[in-house]
Amino acid sequence: MLYLQHLSIQNFRNYDSMVADFSPQINCFTGPNGSGKTSVLDAIYYLSFTKSYFSLYDYQLVKQGQQWLRLEGTYKRNGHSEGVTMFWQQGKKNLKVNNNDVKKLSEHIGTYPLVMIAPGDINLIYEGSEERRKFMDGIISQTDKVYLRNLLDYNRILDQRNRMFRNYADGGVLDPIQLESYNAMIVKLGGELYAKRTDFLREFIPLFQQHYRKLSSGNETVHIQHVSDYQEHSPETCIELSKHADIAANRTTKGIHKDELEFLIQEFPLKKFASQGQQKSFIIALKLAQFDYLKQATQTMPLLLLDDIFEKLDGQRLDVLMSLIAQENFGQIFITDTHSERLIPAVSALSSEIKHFSVNYGTIHEI
Repeated sequence: MLYLQHLSIQNFRNYDSMVADFSPQINCFTGPNGSGKTSVLDAIYYLSFTKSYFSLYDYQLVKQGQQWLRLEGTYKRNGHSEGVTMFWQQGKKNLKVNNNDVKKLSEHIGTYPLVMIAPGDINLIYEGSEERRKFMDGIISQTDKVYLRNLLDYNRILDQRNRMFRNYADGGVLDPIQLESYNAMIVKLGGELYAKRTDFLREFIPLFQQHYRKLSSGNETVHIQHVSDYQEHSPETCIELSKHADIAANRTTKGIHKDELEFLIQEFPLKKFASQGQQKSFIIALKLAQFDYLKQATQTMPLLLLDDIFEKLDGQRLDVLMSLIAQENFGQIFITDTHSERLIPAVSALSSEIKHFSVNYGTIHEI
């Protein structure tokens, strides 16, 4: 079993300093909106992914008036302690695991598998295709380091290829040998990434549909449709067919970087035809399927972080979610809510090992 035993925070978001020891099962954080509950979850997320779940830029995480932040976590894995320290200052990150420097942050991804459910997840439905690709890539990357390396390499080559086209449009020279080298890498890496995404979705979609049936009492059918240029043409053919369009557009117009996941309900687009309740069930089913997939692929129970779900879910869906958590042997859970009188009774039936923390604008203490 994996769980976070201890967390220390310095100069992170609205915290000067914070330390806490956690239950290996359920940890509850209650307090007013804006008091720092979500910041605790974000710090835990940061230790797993070396980035924030909520903020695009690291400097936005540093407490106002400070120049650096530090996060420390002590994990227990099968009875053994593991220490993780993240230090950020002036754009530079230093990550240590068991006091050893981690040279490539990407190599850390997947070491401590984690699933976050938060109100902003609705953007998976309403934002563009990049959000849905990131969701898919984030799950696969926690289970397959080769995939993550290939994805980083693909994006680097893609950026270089696009820059070549922009330079050419500005009066530069298009080097055919360099372009052919980029093309070969796009074809090779793109083909491998597409194959892995296809394999992933073959396993993931049934897990997702199973959870949605439970959340909706089996009243609707849902599906995730993978749409890719590589379904119509091979990577080699795509790069060949798009060469003139790429030069005209100053960018790579076809490839796995254009992949889309279409969310469907009753065979219609979820965004247009689903109610708010159906959309929320869809998102939660996605996250629960993410949990199941990670658990199976890593043979490790991921940490589950639930941010403000009591405010965003109606009573029926909340009851189903709590029931699923109770039935399916989840590992360590962190939950935030504004009302302790609502949260604590709801989780008391799930476990006897519960810790309750009161959060009040940068301070935290166990109740």
